[in-house]
Amino acid sequence: MNIIDKVISVFDPQRAIDRVLAREALRQYDAASTDRLNSDWQPAYGTAEQLATGQRDIIRGRARSAEMNSDLAESAVIAILRNVIGQGIKPQAKVRSGKGKLNGNLNAKIEKAWAKWTEAKNADVRGLSNFYELQEMALRRMLYDGEILVNKTAQGEYLPLSIQLIEAENIGATGMQNGKNNIINGVEVNEYGKPIAYHVYQSDPMGMRSLNTLRLTTDQAFLLFKPTRPSQIRGVSHLALVLKRIHDIDEYMDADLIAARVSACFSAFITSTNSGRQIAMMQRDSKGRPNMVMAPGTVQHLRPGESVSFADPKRNAGTASEYSATQTRRISSGLGMSADIVARNINGNFSAARQNLLEDQKTFRQLQAFVIAHFCMPIWRAFIDALYLAGELPADYLVNKDKYQEVSWLAPGWSWIDPVKEVTANKEAIKSGLTTLEEVCAASGRDWEEVLEQRKLEQDRAAELGVLLDYASELQTLTDDEAQQQEGDDG
Repeated sequence: MNIIDKVISVFDPQRAIDRVLAREALRQYDAASTDRLNSDWQPAYGTAEQLATGQRDIIRGRARSAEMNSDLAESAVIAILRNVIGQGIKPQAKVRSGKGKLNGNLNAKIEKAWAKWTEAKNADVRGLSNFYELQEMALRRMLYDGEILVNKTAQGEYLPLSIQLIEAENIGATGMQNGKNNIINGVEVNEYGKPIAYHVYQSDPMGMRSLNTLRLTTDQAFLLFKPTRPSQIRGVSHLALVLKRIHDIDEYMDADLIAARVSACFSAFITSTNSGRQIAMMQRDSKGRPNMVMAPGTVQHLRPGESVSFADPKRNAGTASEYSATQTRRISSGLGMSADIVARNINGNFSAARQNLLEDQKTFRQLQAFVIAHFCMPIWRAFIDALYLAGELPADYLVNKDKYQEVSWLAPGWSWIDPVKEVTANKEAIKSGLTTLEEVCAASGRDWEEVLEQRKLEQDRAAELGVLLDYASELQTLTDDEAQQQEGDDG
């Protein structure tokens, strides 16, 4: 209340109150209004863990139900897995010598050891999945469950390293302390909220678990989830935003199917005013029901006092497709993807398809970068450590860890919508220095060095057999032109 309101309140308190209320009404955000139109709009107060605790398990359970029963949910998740992981995000060792050049022999040795370690019997503590299948499984569980605990065990025959994936429900209880650290929802954190350790219930494959928990430090294990708030310690299903809509569309389509089946049943009802004796004299079938046969082109005479009426169930058959398409677009946009890639329904022209593909690729690249940084790199560092412990790396490893752990990752790329246009654009970009062969090859998920090596192999073999390749001809022509130019310069 300002000084004018105070003066007015002395002479007319009601008017002063009205002035204050009117001023407050003018300053009010529509989003903060509490009128009858927004009475059912409930605000969400509290930290990330306050809001998620008690709901995280329900959301996870419903997401798993969608995983088992909803083709739409699975289609969205498969689209992500197919584009983010594909056949696997693969490493290239980048150890350099003292002069800054790549150490080809050592890098080849590391990559050969990696190829052996990634086999199922070495990478997976259960011996069932190779490393790239573990990549896909970890991302799948993060999408549906919201999180997955990755334990780097010292088990393994080839190297002292194998991976154990621990599901979310095995992460322990809340409300405990370990010294100065709090344990919140099974995650032990320091005063800044930094995870220190994970408290995990031990259980058998059928889910029977003991009350004792195993403490895994962050040096041993890491929780793979994507936080969206600074106070978030554990993950929530990636489908949480769209899960109810997925359930609604599944229920709607089931109801429409039932309506269609009912509508397809042609039913007729006979009503009669005849006496019981007349009805008893009617011819009956083997089950004692009055017998009347309906066939195409038949004219059936009813008995006196009988009439016929037909069932006509109503259903809005034309709205199911529109409703499904609208909901699918909203679900897809909530996941950061186009409806085309989720529903596998490509109907647009080249420009529209390309625009959707480019936007989808931005979503997939973000997830690829996340998986590389938070799943692949911790395991790569553990693998290099294990390689050193096995005596496969030089003795100066401990003082030059960063040098020996240098790596780049090749994520799956995407096919071109119009190969001619894309190749021409890439060719001009390389010529003008706007990009490099490495970047172009990486965009399609290939190793530029392997491309050059394979190309050289093909050229040499073609020359040996006397076969002229088109691109080899172009290279040869360019070489001849350069030779003539060189001869002119010499002259």
